[in-house]
Amino acid sequence: MLKEIVKPAVILFLICAIITGTLAVVNGITKPVIEERERTELQESLSSVLPGTDEFGAAVNRDELVSAGYHPGERIRNLYKGINRGDLVGYVVEVASRGYGGDISMLVGIDNDLTVVGVKILSHSETPGLGSKADNDEYLKQYLGEIPEALYHVVKKAPAKDGDIEAITSATVTSRAIANGISEAASLVRDYIRGEK
Repeated sequence: MLKEIVKPAVILFLICAIITGTLAVVNGITKPVIEERERTELQESLSSVLPGTDEFGAAVNRDELVSAGYHPGERIRNLYKGINRGDLVGYVVEVASRGYGGDISMLVGIDNDLTVVGVKILSHSETPGLGSKADNDEYLKQYLGEIPEALYHVVKKAPAKDGDIEAITSATVTSRAIANGISEAASLVRDYIRGEK
């Protein structure tokens, strides 16, 4: 009777050990490839929102910015310095802002003249057909240009003053989330460039 219990248990243990070992080997082989692909995709995304850069400095996360005396908003994740031939050309800020369906992760490119030169939505869970319209180049183009002194404000009608952003119809929460995220990115870079802490 003991033999009938021990033999299947040993076989099951050996099968689990072989599968676990195989998974560990496969993970060891694929992990560097996956990390390199993710690094390459991030570099391409950074370059798309801050054209004219040939490299980016290491990410400076929110905690490091706070330690340096800055006051980044709660939506700030990382700050990257964009460099071209050794010269600093601007910054890319990674932001995660709470939308209707969850976090909207985006990159905001800002040059040394405090001009927003690119915005890219990396991921979102907004309602298809409504909030998902935020991931539209035509909508995001509203943010391009010199950063307004009072930053960005969502309006339900045609923009009347500097910094007004026309909301996506039936997706005001999404529109505000994007405006708030880009405003925090703009505020951080403005303070960073001016040396204000």
